Amino acid sequence: AVIYVAAFVTGGIVMSFEMLGSRYLNPYFGSGIYTWAALISTVLIALTAGYFLGGALADRTASVAILALTVMIGSLYLLALPSFAQGILEFVLAGLDDIRTGSLVAALALMFFPVALFGMYSPFAIRLLLRSAQRSGSVSGAVYGVSTAGSIVGTLGTTFLLIPTIGSRAIT
Repeated sequence: AVIYVAAFVTGGIVMSFEMLGSRYLNPYFGSGIYTWAALISTVLIALTAGYFLGGALADRTASVAILALTVMIGSLYLLALPSFAQGILEFVLAGLDDIRTGSLVAALALMFFPVALFGMYSPFAIRLLLRSAQRSGSVSGAVYGVSTAGSIVGTLGTTFLLIPTIGSRAIT
């Protein structure tokens, strides 16, 4: 049950952070289609990397401690992000004049690392839960389903409740 709860929470964190990413990038690159394309693509790139890395690492060492460590490192990054985000965004903005390239580089610089770490969770969790090949479909479906449900709650909760109530920086 703990693995499923954590899948829900990590899914929520990823999408919450995507929504917050728009608040970080908006003052520097606006909130138009290029910024949103950069944010969505960054999350998808990072999740892709995380899925591959998580699956490979899980095959080598299926350890709850390693899984917990990836989530803790990603979480610590998010806690520290408000202290260095402005510097990264100003650096990217000063070096890249094109809004498309700038927003993509900025999104990757801020978001790739923690989202990739959270992306490692699902394949790793599946490996820990899997006891037989006959259950691989139901186990993987449950992990990804619970994670996606968390993503929905993270998206709507962050956008409709948390940002208006406590603001972007406090949420991070």
